[in-house]
Amino acid sequence: MNTNNIDNTDADRGAERSQNENSSVNTDVNLANFFNLKTGEVNVKSLQPEEINGYLANVILIITKLKDLFYNSENYSFKAPLEESFDTKKDFCEFLDELIFFFNALKRKFILQHKGINATSLSIDPTESGFPHFTDLWNFKKDHESAAAQLDLLPPLDDIVKSAMNAVFDGEFPIREQLSYAKYNYFSYIKDKKSIISDYKMNKPVLIGEKDGQNLYKLIFYGFDERYNIFHFYSMLLTQNSQSPKQLRQDGSHQFLDEIKNYYKQDLFRLAHHLDTFDHEIHPKVIMKYTLGPYYSPITINEEHIDRLIKMEPKNPFLFKFQTSGLVSIKTIKESSVVKNFFNSLFGYANSREIFSDKFVYDYMIVPFKLKQYLRDKDETGKPAKIYGLLEGGDLIE
Repeated sequence: MNTNNIDNTDADRGAERSQNENSSVNTDVNLANFFNLKTGEVNVKSLQPEEINGYLANVILIITKLKDLFYNSENYSFKAPLEESFDTKKDFCEFLDELIFFFNALKRKFILQHKGINATSLSIDPTESGFPHFTDLWNFKKDHESAAAQLDLLPPLDDIVKSAMNAVFDGEFPIREQLSYAKYNYFSYIKDKKSIISDYKMNKPVLIGEKDGQNLYKLIFYGFDERYNIFHFYSMLLTQNSQSPKQLRQDGSHQFLDEIKNYYKQDLFRLAHHLDTFDHEIHPKVIMKYTLGPYYSPITINEEHIDRLIKMEPKNPFLFKFQTSGLVSIKTIKESSVVKNFFNSLFGYANSREIFSDKFVYDYMIVPFKLKQYLRDKDETGKPAKIYGLLEGGDLIE
């Protein structure tokens, strides 16, 4: 069936119906999210209908290959920093699975966009991000919460199909049924998903050991920095006095965990020192950070040297960057004075503090194979980076 010959009136009515059905959506969004803090440029762009499918398919492929790089690292001679002593590849891959699910859901949500009958379009941050805007992430969360209720408002799937066939036999285009089917497909896909991507999520701390009166915990969390529309994934090792009355693993909120949410967007060094002094019984030992993006393509706003690279690969032009960084405690200094020890304990001050290493940073890129051959082992600015090339068939080459 040729779906390009939709009567404009029908398309307008379809869009109007969709607009009315979504009129109750909360639009109370902080306008600060719409400006890039580095450049001051407006950082929201609604994609054109013909751009959406290709954009989503490419991002899904790249993130899937990134997951494969970590999950099957032996195939690529890839080693994440500190993985021999603190391997969090499995946790990172679970985060990537949630991200892939999010993009697959967006494919279903905007499947009819090119027909001109969806009231809204997918928006991205085109400035040093390339990912969907914070508002789309927020709307996805609301869609997930209301999925069951939305499905209850739709006719059964068999009735949608039957109504569409009747419309075709009557010589009418089933635009209403097509929209209903798209809604059914989208909301049924996300309804039963227990864990979805969010702007911030922290796993329950896991006790992995105990020694010398100290409990050792692993902590996994991630956040979406809406200032730049970039995801950061964190893994942390920390110790807590085993005699502390409120352990991190216990149910309920802990002030230390709440403070991480308030402070995690700071530089790693500042984050480590802040957490080291926030609670005198809890001390971070290792902090790892994985940054996804930016994703550059012809639909993003790029600097001149990025555009030059993109034009070198006309078939599938893109550059995807990710970074691992972190620091570790190299020494614990303990208070030796008995008197100071007593007063510190009395007033809730720490009797020990961590000395942290310099921050280490490793840069990586996934690019079309042609660009990998050109860049070799340096990024677009000439800095050292590990670069992986994506072949036309989808294979990743180191």
